[in-house]
Parts: sequence; C-alpha cells; structure tokens
Amino acid sequence: MITLTSLLVACAPAAELVEIERRVAVMGTNLEVRLAAGERMAGLRASERALRALEETERRLSTWLADSELARLNAAALGVPHALSEALAADLGAAAAWSRATGGAFDPTVGSLVAAWDLRGPGRVPSPAELRGALAACGLDGLRLDGGDATRLREGLALEEGGFGKGIGLDAALATLADCDVRNVLLDLGGQIALAAWSEPVPLAVADPRERGRPCLELSLRSGSVATSGNGERGLDAGGRPIGHLLDPRTGRPAPDFGSLTVVARDAIAADCLSTGLFVLGPEAALAFALERDGIEVLVLEPAGGGLRARATPGLRARLRPLIEAVTLEFVAAATSTTPSPQADSLER
Repeated sequence: MITLTSLLVACAPAAELVEIERRVAVMGTNLEVRLAAGERMAGLRASERALRALEETERRLSTWLADSELARLNAAALGVPHALSEALAADLGAAAAWSRATGGAFDPTVGSLVAAWDLRGPGRVPSPAELRGALAACGLDGLRLDGGDATRLREGLALEEGGFGKGIGLDAALATLADCDVRNVLLDLGGQIALAAWSEPVPLAVADPRERGRPCLELSLRSGSVATSGNGERGLDAGGRPIGHLLDPRTGRPAPDFGSLTVVARDAIAADCLSTGLFVLGPEAALAFALERDGIEVLVLEPAGGGLRARATPGLRARLRPLIEAVTLEFVAAATSTTPSPQADSLER
C-alpha cells in the first residue's frame, strides 16, 4: 500500500498556481487526482481529461463489463481471429512483454484461476481437479496476437485485467495531460500512484505489511509510478482458511506470503505488472530482476522477529527514509550490467 505523507505541506504549489483535487470512483476503485494550474478552469479541464482517459480504459478492459472489448475477446470463438482496436492491441502487447520478461510469473491469462479461487467473491479453495483444469486453461501460448487480431487457441482461456489495467489507465491519463499546462500531477488509483511535472520530490509513505494503516518508510519521487503488492491489501478467507489473492500462474496456487513488494518504474504499466510478477517470484529473484534492468527499482519488506527488514535496489538509496525504529534498511549490491526493460527508459532521477 502506498499512502501520501504531508503532501500539502511539503509540496504545496507556488502561490500563482491553483491546486485542483478530485476524488471519484472509476475502474472498480477510488481515484484521487491532484494537480496545479494557472487558473481553476484550466485545472478542472485537465482533471476531466485524466478521468475520461481512465473511463475509456475501463470500458475497454474491464471484464466486469460484459460488453467491454476485453470481455468480448474472452467470449470469442476458438481458432477464429478476433479484430482488436489499436488501443487493446497495444495493451495486450505490453502485458505480454512483461509476462515474458518475468518468465510467466506475471500472466494476463489467469482468468480461469481467478474464477477457480473465487477471488472476485468471498474466496474458495478449488478441488484438485478444478485447479488442474483452471491451470491448464492459462498461458500466453493459448493466445495468438497477430497485429490487430487476437485468436484464442485454448478452451477456457480468459484474460484478466487485474494485474495490468490500472497501469494502462494511469499511463493513458498522464499521456492526455502531457499537452496541458499543469504541474504537480499526482494520480492515485486504488493505491498505485503516478507522478509527473514535479520540481521537488513528493514524499509518499509505504505501509507496514503487518499493519497496513501504519506507514513505515517514506519514499520520495518526482516522477514515475509506484505500485505495491502484498496480501495485507486484499487477503481472503475461505471457510476459516486464509488465502492470498496473488496467484502464481505457474502452480495455480497463491504465491507464498513474505510481506510486501514495491516497484518504482517510469511507466505505470511496468509498475503494475511487476508488482504482481515480482511478488510471485519472491524477494531474492525480485531484487535480482531489478538489478539487471534499467528503469526498475524494488523495495522488499519482510517481518523479521519483532522488526521489519527492508531491502531495496541502489537507485532508491537517496529516496528512502525509515519512519519507525523497527525498520532495518539495507541496499543490495548493484549489478555490473543491465538489460533494457520493455517500454521503460531509465527512471528519472
């Protein structure tokens, strides 16, 4: 969970700017918009553009809507090419790229597993046979993407936007603000934050995974996106048995719960996909993944005894500050070479 810390005090806009704040419901969660403009109407128009971009993303990607473009693809006949809009083709291409980068630890085709575990309801534990069937339906090899067409190749394959939809929406909202005369842009969509046009770092608080209402670290950024995954966010209970909502697409089961993982990236789609995929990979592999790639930073929080162990990649060294004594902060060794990340240039310093 990411929350805001002393934002209005530490990062107030210059006296000649008007600050706009809006809170609305969109994409099945809450959106907070903050930005500053030279005049109130210009700021309101810009905030409306950002909201419209997110609403358009919802209409395209939400599988809660039976008539969304993604829902129609999920219902398409097997083996028959299904025409995609340019936007959806780009969305699925980006999600597929991050799935390949994580070796399948992030997978946008986990709809059958989400249904098997009833993650959109109170939660349930599927039978072994149900789990095998749901797992067999997953995998990007069951979906052929060919330019502007997509073809479902496997019965039961269902795309699930939960691991990438917010990132797509936030990137779209920032893109529509790019030609607006606004500054100090902060978008908070259900806990994932995107920042743009700040001259000074914005202090954000990362929650203690043991107690989500308690900030434990301050993270300061001027741009980019931040997403955190952990079962403290949306843990479910199935007949008295706690189950995590973060599924490992390779096993079909909830990923081991170690605490929380925060990803900082230039693009919101990268932060969204990787906060899920790297949590599934686990702390060691997640840190190693980020060390080998430009533009990706990772923070891992793990309960340790009565304290909290915080490990971060070197790019966060000047950006993190413990807020409670229980935190032990350490930085992992930098890699000697890096790999370019899909759709991500180096994170702005």
